[in-house]
Amino acid sequence: MAIEEILDLEQLEVNIYRGGVFSPESGFLQRTFGGHVAGQSLVSAVRTVEPAFQVHSLHGYFLRPGDARAPSVYTVERIRDGGSFCTRRVSAIQHGETIFTMSASFQSDQTGIEHQDAMPDAPGPDDLPGFRSGGAFDDAGFAQFDEWDVRIVPRSKVARLPGKASQQQVWFRHRDPLPDDHVLHICALAYMSDLTLLGSAQVNHLDVRKHLMVASLDHAMWFMRPFRADEWLLYDQSSPSACGGRSLTQGKIFNRYGEMVAAVMQEGLTRYQRNFTPPEGS
Repeated sequence: MAIEEILDLEQLEVNIYRGGVFSPESGFLQRTFGGHVAGQSLVSAVRTVEPAFQVHSLHGYFLRPGDARAPSVYTVERIRDGGSFCTRRVSAIQHGETIFTMSASFQSDQTGIEHQDAMPDAPGPDDLPGFRSGGAFDDAGFAQFDEWDVRIVPRSKVARLPGKASQQQVWFRHRDPLPDDHVLHICALAYMSDLTLLGSAQVNHLDVRKHLMVASLDHAMWFMRPFRADEWLLYDQSSPSACGGRSLTQGKIFNRYGEMVAAVMQEGLTRYQRNFTPPEGS
């Protein structure tokens, strides 16, 4: 399903929207992909805001597993409409239960001080294998993401930084040109930001990865500068801590000109499956 279709919601009533159904042929993704519901939630919030306001941050909580074969209904609360900022709260509902909540903040065009961290060193995407040919993902399971070119930097080529516990770098872009719609590119980035981030917590634990229960618990994003989701973006990821069956992950997203366009924080479930005894030191 094209990203434009995924993010094209039906309006049922004032402040109420419904997303389309994605039914993977492979039977993989019995649960709704977290980026799917986050992206649609953001679209529903955007639909209730005047065009003069652009989203600058979102904070979401994954409350229940979503059903990939059922539509989601999104209800939007108009929390605040101010002169410079406005706030929306969205609830995603399936089968009468809330599966996800999001708060999103919007800002009118303003000016102020400017600075940013430097883009980290990373090999360019042109010489890296795609995520299928690289063996990082199962072909059938990730048919949903065919329209995205995702290239994971091999661990041997990631410039390790002193004091960083776990690092990962990923290049990605939409394969085909997307319309010149800034909102579409932002919502598409929210959709894709959930795909690989939690993997940054697992790169040091590959021997036990198949024995983990993994799921996104909460997700936060900040949007800094304009960008295009159909141009290469570097997702520089790290996991500063993992403990108690949960992992904290973070990412900075840069365009190829070195501009930081977004930042992401996520906590995810990374606990051992029942009846699995991990080897010492894992």
